[in-house]
Amino acid sequence: MRPAEEDLKGRRILVTGATGYIASRLIPRLLDASTDVRATSRSPHALAARFSGLETIASDFMDQRSLEDALQGIEIAYYLVHSMDMRDFEERDRVAARNFLAAAERAKVERIVYLSGLGRADDRLSSHLFSRHEVGEILASGSIPVTELRAAIVIGSGSSAFDMLRYLTERLPVMIAPRWLATRIQPIAEDDLVSYLIAAGSEPHPGGIVEIGGSDVVTYREMIHGYARLRRLRRFVMSVPLLTPRLSSYWVRLITPVPTSISRPLIDGLQNEVVVTDDVAASRYPSIAPMGYVEGAVAALDRQEELLGEELSSGLSIPGSRLAVLTDERRVDLDVSIDGIAAVLADFGGDASWYPLPWAWAVRKWMDKLFRGGDLSWTRPEGPIIRGSLVDWWKVDVVEPDALVLRSLMKTPGEAWLAFRGGRRDSGATLVQSAVFRPRGILGRLYWWGLWPFHHPIFGAMVRRLAKRVTALSGPS
Repeated sequence: MRPAEEDLKGRRILVTGATGYIASRLIPRLLDASTDVRATSRSPHALAARFSGLETIASDFMDQRSLEDALQGIEIAYYLVHSMDMRDFEERDRVAARNFLAAAERAKVERIVYLSGLGRADDRLSSHLFSRHEVGEILASGSIPVTELRAAIVIGSGSSAFDMLRYLTERLPVMIAPRWLATRIQPIAEDDLVSYLIAAGSEPHPGGIVEIGGSDVVTYREMIHGYARLRRLRRFVMSVPLLTPRLSSYWVRLITPVPTSISRPLIDGLQNEVVVTDDVAASRYPSIAPMGYVEGAVAALDRQEELLGEELSSGLSIPGSRLAVLTDERRVDLDVSIDGIAAVLADFGGDASWYPLPWAWAVRKWMDKLFRGGDLSWTRPEGPIIRGSLVDWWKVDVVEPDALVLRSLMKTPGEAWLAFRGGRRDSGATLVQSAVFRPRGILGRLYWWGLWPFHHPIFGAMVRRLAKRVTALSGPS
C-alpha cells in the first residue's frame, strides 16, 4: 500500500459524481486502502455490484436534504461534480456547490478535495473553466479546508478529451488544424491524477489551490502526432485558421461519437493555455513523480486491455472500455452451474476441436505465415493455464475461475482478444463470448468489416460448440 493510501486507512470518505470517469478510477484505490468509502450520485445502484465493499447512496445536488444524508458521518469528501453537458451549467454548478458546502458544514466534514481545471485567472477563460474556478471559490468560502486541484486534459481510457483525440487520430489520415490545436497544454496521466487526489485527501495541512500536470508541456497537435507514432500511423495535419469552436465541435461530432455537448466545452477550454505555473505540487506531494504524455498514453492503452478483463469479471460496462474497440458478443443460457463453465475454460485449447470451421482457421494460419513468416500451431502449456501462457495462437491476458481473456498472436492491423466469462443466473449460468478488436487506423476497420461475413458464422458456431462442451461435461445446476 502506498503511503498516502495508508494515511487514509479507517477514514470515512465520500466520493461524489461516483458514476463518472475520474471517480471510477479513484474508488478502487480508496477501497484498496481499506477505507470506509461511500459513493453518491443520482443513480448509484450499479456501483455496489461493481465495487465490492462500497457503500452507495442516491443524492441530488439540487436537493440539500439528500446531500445531508450522503454526508452523514463523513470526514473527507471528494467533489467531482460538474454539469458539463447542460445548458444552464453555470447556475446549476453554483447552486450545487452552495448546497454541498452547507450540508458539509452541518455534517462537520473535516476537508473537501475538489478537482478543477487549469487556467490563469487573468486569461479570458472559457465559460466552463471559469465555472470550475467559481465553484472552487464557493466551496472555499466556508469553514471547511478545501484543496482545489487544477488539472488539464487527463490521459486515460475514458477521458473525453483523450478519447476525442484517439478517434480523430485513428480515423483521419489527414486532419484540418483549427487554432486550438496549437495551444500549449500540460496533460496529466490518469494514475498520476488519482495519486494527487489521494495525497490531497491524506496530507496533514489541507487547503488552497494546487496546480498539477504531467512532466510534458505539448500542443494538441503534438499529442495527435505522439499518439499516431505509438499506433504506427502516418498522420498529416493542415492548418485552417477559420474554424470556430462551434464549427470544430460539429466537425468532431461528424468524425467521432463524442457528442457536441461534450466536445464543444472541451474545444472551448483548449483555446486557453492550460499549464502549471508554480511548483506547489512538487513541494506538497514530493512522492509523486508525474509521467510524460507518451508514457501516459501507453498506460492508457494498457489500461484499456485491463478493463476488458475487469469487464469480464464484473459483467458491467466500464467507462472507456469499449470506446475504441469493435466487439462481437454472444450469450448462451445454460442449465449448469457456473463451476461447469469454469472447468471447461480451464481446459481451453490444444486441438482443433475447440474451433468451428477448421478449414477457415487453416486459411488464416496460412495467411499469417505468408505475411509474417510465423507458424501458428495447436499448443497448450502443461498443467494449468496461467497469465502469460501460450494457448494455440493466443497469449493469456486474464485467467480467473470463471473468466479467460486471450490476446491474438496473429498478424492483424490492430490488437485482437477472444474473451469468455461465466455469469450466474437464477436457474443456471450464462456463457458469454466476446471477440474484441482494437483497430489501427482505417485499415483496421476495413479488416474487421471485410472479414465480418466469415467472423459472424465462426463466432456463432464457436460459442455453441463451447456451450455444448460445457453441458456434456457438467452436471445440472
